[in-house]
Amino acid sequence: MTSYFDHFIVTKILTAYITDSLLILLLVLVLYMVINSNYYIIPSRIQSLIEIIIDHWTTVVKENLGDKSEFYILPLTSLFMFILGINLLGFFLYTFPSTTHISLTFGMALSVWVGVIILGFKNFKSSFFSMFMPTGAPLGLAPLLVIIEIASNISRPVALGMRLAANLTAGHILLAILADFGCKLLFYSYSIANLFPILIIIFMTILEIGVLVIQAYVFTLLSMIYLRDSIALH
Repeated sequence: MTSYFDHFIVTKILTAYITDSLLILLLVLVLYMVINSNYYIIPSRIQSLIEIIIDHWTTVVKENLGDKSEFYILPLTSLFMFILGINLLGFFLYTFPSTTHISLTFGMALSVWVGVIILGFKNFKSSFFSMFMPTGAPLGLAPLLVIIEIASNISRPVALGMRLAANLTAGHILLAILADFGCKLLFYSYSIANLFPILIIIFMTILEIGVLVIQAYVFTLLSMIYLRDSIALH
């Protein structure tokens, strides 16, 4: 029997750089370009859904970033839509999204983290280092607190990338195990009780789709929280 992790192997199509994951990423971009190419006075269902998502993130970003939020609404909304598109499109086409690969999720998380650090130094110059010393902390604990804050900040891209990949991988492995178990029950026995695993698989599929949406939301929300440190020092 092959391993359940075989589902997550990146398939090379032409070269080592042209893979199934790359095609999913490109397909998501093309799909959004096609969807956003036309706007109507009376919106379609897809346009209405996109407008609801944009309105939601506009509210969330303004509440968290304050007056300086206008510039960051589009990047954060685009980040959410991009990850959500990868999650959903990869799930329906290959039963697993490209965001189950830590190389992709860590790359996105590292890009966000580096951008936040650069923006912080651009806005506050050397004063940006003050974020590593909590306000009101005892001076005697300053060396220890600075080390802890620096380590916590450096671990952000690892935690951000690992959270997305690990949650999606765990859910898809569980779904694959249940699907394999349900198919074997149907193959070896034709009892009415065998419909129970099928119902569980349907429930898990719906639950997994919810996880795909939530993880895209969490990734974007944490990116916004990290961004807030580069806009307003605490």
